[in-house]
Amino acid sequence: MQENELFVILNPHADKGRAKKQERMIQTLLSSEGAKVILTYTKAGEGAQNLAYEAAMAGRNPIIAAGGDGTVNEVANGILKAVTKEGIRCPVMGVIPIGRGNDFAWGMGIPKDVTKACSTILAGRTRTIDVGVTYGGNYPEGRFFVNGQGVGFEPLVNFLASDFKHVTGTLSYVLALIRILINYPAPYSVKLTLDDEVINLKTQQLSICNGRRMGSAFLMGPDAIFDDGYFDVVYANTPVQSYKLVPIALTFFKGTQVKLKQFSVKRVKYVKMTSSDNLMPIHVDGEEISLGCMDFTTQLLASALPVFC
Repeated sequence: MQENELFVILNPHADKGRAKKQERMIQTLLSSEGAKVILTYTKAGEGAQNLAYEAAMAGRNPIIAAGGDGTVNEVANGILKAVTKEGIRCPVMGVIPIGRGNDFAWGMGIPKDVTKACSTILAGRTRTIDVGVTYGGNYPEGRFFVNGQGVGFEPLVNFLASDFKHVTGTLSYVLALIRILINYPAPYSVKLTLDDEVINLKTQQLSICNGRRMGSAFLMGPDAIFDDGYFDVVYANTPVQSYKLVPIALTFFKGTQVKLKQFSVKRVKYVKMTSSDNLMPIHVDGEEISLGCMDFTTQLLASALPVFC
């Protein structure tokens, strides 16, 4: 790798294809202080993970994700795969949030404005964050995440909201909630292990939070901190009746669900969840882990990834 080089992985399909229009501006801004900018595109059907892995193995540092939360997740997975499997020194990850949700960037204080986001990278200040890795569903070998993991209602709403191709933002989630009410899911009878504590309960919602916000607007872990060495696990400790779903869902906008008696909060490093009856939908960083699986294990890797912020 040459000195003063910035390697950018841009997802041209982010934000319904509008991200591609930012390429020239990103090139100009990042090269304004003399850095050599190498920009590569993700391709349809091929995410950023392999590009980030190859870049990390080639010694490129930093590696910058230009896109939404999905792009950030893939770049982080490529970097962390190289670090954990090959033992290389971890490169710094940069983020230019040009997707729709940008929950990770929001939580890290990375500006949504492209000019300010590029200035943040050039300033060179970093924060080394914890990451999670989950095993289960489509990823028995493990999938890393930087922001959070959801089980039950949250991923179900996320998956259904993405079906509304011509609707964005909060409205898409409202429509998803209506669809859930029409076909209301049964709770999961689970054995939940949180570090050394084992809990048997029926639940429909669990969030493993490294960051505070998920789903573009919902404060699933309002007190979560990226670098405190713990997940904030927020879960419904009793089944939520259908007529209470909408009022409770509204509390997620301000994070006040953690004050309700129906929810519990635990700060842990290890989570294992096994259902004895119904399949559980799961996401990490908004990306599908499974539309329905019976068990998963998640653990925290402390101080694993340096990020410009």
